[in-house]
Amino acid sequence: MLFRTLFIMLSFLCVHSYNVLAETPQMGKVYPLKNTALKTEGMRFAQPALSNVSVSQQTAGKTVLATSSNNVVEVGKKIRRPQTSTTPFMKTTGALPGILLGITYYDLQSNGSMPHRISYFEEGNDKSAQVIWMSAVDMDRGTPPHPTRGSYYALVDMSDPVNPEKYADIEWDRIEGTTRSGFPSIIQYKDGSVGSIAHVISTASSASAMRVTKNTSFGDIAFTSKQIPGSDSSLWGHAAVDGDDVTHLVFTSDTSSKNFGEQVVYMRSTDKGNSWSDPIIMTGPLSDPQLPTGRGANSYQLATRGSTVALAYQDTTFNLRVIKSEDNGKTWGNPINVFGGSRHQSAYMIEDYGDGTFRATTDTVPICGPSFDIVLDSDGFIHGMASTTPSWNIGTAQLNDDGQIEFLEDSTFASIYTRVQGVYFNEQANSYGLTTMAEDWDGQGTVVTRPFGSGLCRHFKLGVDDADNSLYMVYTGIKNGDLYETILADNNPASGLQGHIYISKKFNGADNWEPEIDLTPIEYDCQFPSMYQRVKDGVIMMAYQADRTPGISIQNANQDIEENYVHFHSFRPTFVGVNEDQQAITDISISPNPAQDLVTISFGTISETVSLHIADALGQTIATMPEQFSKDGTVMLSTVSFPVGTYFCTIRSEKGIATKTFSIVR
Repeated sequence: MLFRTLFIMLSFLCVHSYNVLAETPQMGKVYPLKNTALKTEGMRFAQPALSNVSVSQQTAGKTVLATSSNNVVEVGKKIRRPQTSTTPFMKTTGALPGILLGITYYDLQSNGSMPHRISYFEEGNDKSAQVIWMSAVDMDRGTPPHPTRGSYYALVDMSDPVNPEKYADIEWDRIEGTTRSGFPSIIQYKDGSVGSIAHVISTASSASAMRVTKNTSFGDIAFTSKQIPGSDSSLWGHAAVDGDDVTHLVFTSDTSSKNFGEQVVYMRSTDKGNSWSDPIIMTGPLSDPQLPTGRGANSYQLATRGSTVALAYQDTTFNLRVIKSEDNGKTWGNPINVFGGSRHQSAYMIEDYGDGTFRATTDTVPICGPSFDIVLDSDGFIHGMASTTPSWNIGTAQLNDDGQIEFLEDSTFASIYTRVQGVYFNEQANSYGLTTMAEDWDGQGTVVTRPFGSGLCRHFKLGVDDADNSLYMVYTGIKNGDLYETILADNNPASGLQGHIYISKKFNGADNWEPEIDLTPIEYDCQFPSMYQRVKDGVIMMAYQADRTPGISIQNANQDIEENYVHFHSFRPTFVGVNEDQQAITDISISPNPAQDLVTISFGTISETVSLHIADALGQTIATMPEQFSKDGTVMLSTVSFPVGTYFCTIRSEKGIATKTFSIVR
């Protein structure tokens, strides 16, 4: 049965059969794209105007052609019930959850992926969490800014896991002494000794290097610090300790002297950081096994368990890749492309320069942002979660003799989905897909403090409960309506959306993540959650940063410096699981997929009213189903007017929400 739909007409983007003459490009006509390596310099945000969803020849980067590829991403099924929880973790007051560890005036914690900042130690009846956080107690915006920036240490009594207490005799203080450092990862060994690995930049030479700072026993407040040999010209280290007390470190290395850009470099120590292996380039032309070029810039993660080590990183084409070692990092296996492969396939001219060149823009495809995390479960399998966003390329181009558009120079742009999207990866099932999280954005306010390509959610951290291999996830997202006046880097005022920290759970064997719980109150900008990766007895240990103003003052000189509070929150969230009745609409099927001019959507015969809508790559609704067809269980949709690309089909009922993708190819 055909049903009425609401379409955005993009007649000038319709695909026709054609023969192209290289010397006569046509305005607005779609051409195949020569898939050469696209540049990523000058990456920029381009936030969509929700009130202006039409596309014109003069407006690039909207929902142009979100084309399919040989690696089509299938959306994982996701059910979200109305959230009725009354647990104490649904904060309704203005109080920040957890205990205050300290304050910082340096309010940036990560350019991309949050490193590990929390460890746990048991000795007899003593149970303690150790926390490392990047902070500064001064407001100096000199060069370099905040000279007291460094790794600040706190020890937390976990005797009562849901009522933690900070040790009064352990001061919140910088462990590197007078040395300015930044972007630390926590390292803890079997004996409870703890430390930090962070980068240090010399003000005299602007040279950078990794530095390890550690104590000698549990609870010792005397730390010693030294530079790691071979880690020169390095930034943004991520470190982890495996089950055999081997320390693993990856960082961004400036390898420009070797005629290629910043790469991910790996080092290891078998004696608690006293000596180190030679650095190994893990990405780019000198890696072995050879991996695609890495972006660096804090876009990588480490996970360890026993003798297994996993490294995830983002490459320069915004794919997320994982590589694994089973022997404490001595050797590494073959890479897995977790998400990506969708390449820009088409482009069209938007301005003719009259000299054989023209300004062109590509189709729009999803990319993986730098905010992601991985964890190893008790069986040694990798699980990952990452953010996504639509992207396109735009720049000066020409037609070659084969009728393909070739970019002479270009930049990558990205906007944000109006819905909250993430990519979940399960190594054991060899599956990955897009999942819908939290509430769709209503378009009000400005999303701030997000890395390029992160969309509406970022800074994921994962934990696993060893008792049953269930997974927990925390991340920063937005909350509709929680707006506060701020000023942007371009000196324009805006109503910024405050950051909120959410938690969700995936029961072992379940297809879906549970409905998210908002952990943080309104009127605070809560960012940069870090969660301990081992969840014991259902208790989550999390630290985060909060202040009153959305945005990061260290990245935006127009914003006033203010106190940021570093809190530690230990709690046991309540998730009940999705029962059979609530899975009533999960069995969505769309065929054919990919499709051309017609798709059939089936979701079973159900008793209650449902709504169905189709959204494009920017999350903008382009088709809706009248309710009178809702009980038939099968509908047919004409897609003749749809541009080629990827679309989201969402069905809502009283039982919840299910989302799946389909692609149009011609």
